[in-house]
Amino acid sequence: MLGERPFRLEEIERDTYKGREVWRVTLGYPREKSLTEVVSSLGTLALGPLEYKLFLIDAANGDLVAMKLREPLPQ
Repeated sequence: MLGERPFRLEEIERDTYKGREVWRVTLGYPREKSLTEVVSSLGTLALGPLEYKLFLIDAANGDLVAMKLREPLPQ
């Protein structure tokens, strides 16, 4: 689902979704950059802005229940 992009684990929490016990797993990964952004960021080590995906995993059997993009909270 993420392809070859690097990612990191951001959050794991237990919750309910449509009456099912689930684990909410949030992964963060670098946003794909345009060519202009890549050229302007050469020489820096920053990963840049992250995107987040939220996975809902059934707590009983480990099945993937849902996946969606998660918007970061404004800072």
